[in-house]
Amino acid sequence: MKHSILLTILVTFQSLVFGQIHTDPGLDKFVGHWRWINLADTVEIILQKQTVTNPMSFNTVEVIAGWHRYVKNGMVQQSSVQFVGTVLFSDFNNPASYEKVTMVAGSYGVNALLVSPFIDIQLHKNFELFLTLLPNSLTQLNWDLRQPRGLYAGPAGLNGVFSLPKNLVLTKL
Repeated sequence: MKHSILLTILVTFQSLVFGQIHTDPGLDKFVGHWRWINLADTVEIILQKQTVTNPMSFNTVEVIAGWHRYVKNGMVQQSSVQFVGTVLFSDFNNPASYEKVTMVAGSYGVNALLVSPFIDIQLHKNFELFLTLLPNSLTQLNWDLRQPRGLYAGPAGLNGVFSLPKNLVLTKL
């Protein structure tokens, strides 16, 4: 009897501590298809909310998963939009699958996301991308692409090199 009570308490405690889903309703305003156009140049991003379970703590959190496409002078430079809907970390043991979801983001204040990493497919390196809603707008988003702070660990000769625009304003479609 003691063992069954102890087991019940343990299972209940484990589900309370390890089975929690940490929701973030603030992410909802970022979900959708966003686009910037300047003549023959286009940046598009598609953002979806997904739940991810940390294999170490078993906590489940909501994050933004995203895909992007960059067209320069009418030519596609890089694109992951063919993988829209791919579940984040669905193939954790296959490094080739990491570029299927090129954006992983969480809240960075009330009206901002920190995308880290943002994977530049062309350069094979990671950036930090700050996406911030413009004041009093739910349809315009500032894009601020930055080299991550700290020691550079990307490909040789590419420190400070960007293949995508660093600053622009996207509009929700």
